[in-house]
Amino acid sequence: MPKTKNLVIFLALLAVLFSLYACGKESNNADIYGETVSKLADDERFAIIDTNAPLPVLLVTAHAYDDGNGNQVAIECDVYYLVGKEVKKIGTLESMGTAYPISYDEKGIYTASGHTMHRFAIDTSGTMIPAEGIYVQYDENGTPTYTMEKGNEITVITEEDFNTAFENYSNAAVVNFADGASNAAR
Repeated sequence: MPKTKNLVIFLALLAVLFSLYACGKESNNADIYGETVSKLADDERFAIIDTNAPLPVLLVTAHAYDDGNGNQVAIECDVYYLVGKEVKKIGTLESMGTAYPISYDEKGIYTASGHTMHRFAIDTSGTMIPAEGIYVQYDENGTPTYTMEKGNEITVITEEDFNTAFENYSNAAVVNFADGASNAAR
């Protein structure tokens, strides 16, 4: 009986800790991006995502569409981040075609097309940097060449390596854009 009681108390404390953590994150998002979101135009949608950056990242688009699963996704968005004490636009992302919505995971933010995939990271200074790019190009005979770009280095890779790297994009979460300043704490 005492073990059961201790387990229940432990689980209750754990639930309280998780809820406090979640509340702190929402408050943090609203504190960081609330003013920026409140100034968005009527046709703009936003998402606040957690990725490889030290702080949450704000993405804004005026061109969202339903992906058929109830998500409002986009192939183009502006990226905002807290730099110093000011929220700044640090870049723009674009995928090539509605089959490739902007996605993210703990490694970065992804854009893609049928022949490319790019992963972007945000460093500690608040700069968006291209972290990885994979490409397939075809010669005049239709023979593919697969390459990977990391930093200033471009290497030839196998089709299997290309497909494995592209899976990172495929497995990432699509960015679901919300509208309205009432969603600023998301």
